[in-house]
Amino acid sequence: MSELISGKEALIALANGQEVEFKDVMDKWENIKHHMNLDLSMFLTSPDWMKFRLKPRTITINGIEVPSPQKDIPKEGDDVFTLDFTNNCGGFTSWKCQHSINTFSYEWWRSEDEIKQVVAALRQAFKS
Repeated sequence: MSELISGKEALIALANGQEVEFKDVMDKWENIKHHMNLDLSMFLTSPDWMKFRLKPRTITINGIEVPSPQKDIPKEGDDVFTLDFTNNCGGFTSWKCQHSINTFSYEWWRSEDEIKQVVAALRQAFKS
């Protein structure tokens, strides 16, 4: 799941043209643009039940939509998941960033669930 943001951050993101989602009463993420009847006070006071996030970015691999890799450099303490087809660990390697990295050239994902979706899509695309 993407990181939660505050109501104020959600309003700023909307003003900047980003896609914002909120969790509805059925515990499903919905695009805010499809629910323009939300009251401004919900953003400003953000009741406990109201959750916001930026819509997760995705890429398509052979017609399968999967989470997009991170574009930023991981920070100390971040969980890092990278593709790795040189071992028998399911096609990915995970590690915790131990220190600040000035140069980082790998595409990476934040969770095991995300990387598993990517690996499954690649395996289906290449039938391995």
